[in-house]
Amino acid sequence: MTKLSGDQKLRIVLESIIRGIPKEEQCKKYQIGEEEFQSWHDKLIRDGGKIYDSNSSRKATKLSKHRKAGPVTKIFFSLSIALNLVLLFFWGLEQIEARKKPEQSVLSSILTNNTASKPSLSRIEEIEKSLISETEITSGRVNEVLNELTTETKPLNLESLITDPLSLPESSLLEPVVPPDLSSEVTFYNQVYQGRHVVYLLDVGLYVLEGEGAVQRFEKAKDVLLTSIKGLSPNSYFNLVLFWNLREVSALGKTILRASKENKKYALDWITGLGPSPKALKENRFQFYPKELLYAKPLPGIVGPWYGLATAVSFDPDLVFVLCGNLPTFSPEEVPRAHYQGLGLEGGIYMSVSDSQLASVSIGPLMRQTALKWFDSMQTSESFYENSTEVEEIALKRLGFSDGRSKKLQDSSIPWEKAFENFLVGLEVGFDQIPKTHFFLSLPPYINWPSSLTNTVREFSESSNGSFLLNPEFP
Repeated sequence: MTKLSGDQKLRIVLESIIRGIPKEEQCKKYQIGEEEFQSWHDKLIRDGGKIYDSNSSRKATKLSKHRKAGPVTKIFFSLSIALNLVLLFFWGLEQIEARKKPEQSVLSSILTNNTASKPSLSRIEEIEKSLISETEITSGRVNEVLNELTTETKPLNLESLITDPLSLPESSLLEPVVPPDLSSEVTFYNQVYQGRHVVYLLDVGLYVLEGEGAVQRFEKAKDVLLTSIKGLSPNSYFNLVLFWNLREVSALGKTILRASKENKKYALDWITGLGPSPKALKENRFQFYPKELLYAKPLPGIVGPWYGLATAVSFDPDLVFVLCGNLPTFSPEEVPRAHYQGLGLEGGIYMSVSDSQLASVSIGPLMRQTALKWFDSMQTSESFYENSTEVEEIALKRLGFSDGRSKKLQDSSIPWEKAFENFLVGLEVGFDQIPKTHFFLSLPPYINWPSSLTNTVREFSESSNGSFLLNPEFP
């Protein structure tokens, strides 16, 4: 989460106080927690007065000093100016007297020295003119000095020396603080994905607990889911959708929820209560909103993972994470006939095989060898088995036979491509608005999904800029 500055916090609190906006609405507007907002509000009420006390005291002290110093300043400057004028006047007189004395001595010496020689009248006139011109020059210089001193020592404008009182700022309405666009990140399976609205899809059919190491795989998938939800940012939104069999879902809420501590705790408690026994899994998956109370109503013929994904897309998320198990091996006893509608199956899943044909059948050596060869051909890489009998049982079970009796082939009878087409037709958003979908498929050893289901799931995940990962190694 991006931190807000002190100025932004102050503006948010003042906007709530001045405009009378409730705390809940203000917190929702700026995407902050109510406790955090209340702490800002209390700090403003508690410490806000100190701002005005300190500034006011300094300003008052400064103004009072100027006002008290005014008369003293005027008297000081007046005396200083008068004293400077008197000193300048006497100094000017001294300068004039000093210049006159040399001139008189020169004139007397000239007259004394020239008495015997009786200078001519023209010579005396020249001396007098010279003395007069020098006297005029000296007098003019003294007048210039006095004028300059008088000009420089004119009375000062004492009012200009007094500091103007500080003007207080005018109050104005604060502009609303616009928080930055807080982008959120979602961490899942040690990777970081960009998105703010996320929906988690978890397969909780009883088949996720069947097979070798199935319980451990399911517990690890739950741990990855718990870690991702715990790390969601408070600015994120999420929902948790559980799905199983063909058309069964249950969600944490009707709409996408804020990733608050309370909502995340609901999700964490719900996930923790799932399993590890089939009884606990079956009871706790109905804890929140079932499909009847959700707004999403997928069309008939949308089954399996597509039904859960259609519910997730209805929440308008940016990201969808799907943790799926071996869904095609669902138990037909748990699926109503109405869930097969829209798939082109007349009479449901048993259309191609009559009940009489599904009677007990002995499994001979030829059937076992055929099952083993078929199973080997389904493997993508060379495998080594320690127990051939166990491999035979896996192959026969995959083909729909167990304990020497035939069973209804529910997985191979579902037209998964038809279900995918129905899902695309039922989408209420454009294909460019489909959320990025990431599939994490966990299957028991030696088991694969039908190719039609695997191909459609892989195609959809790649088209939505998502990913498809088979049997991930959850930590």
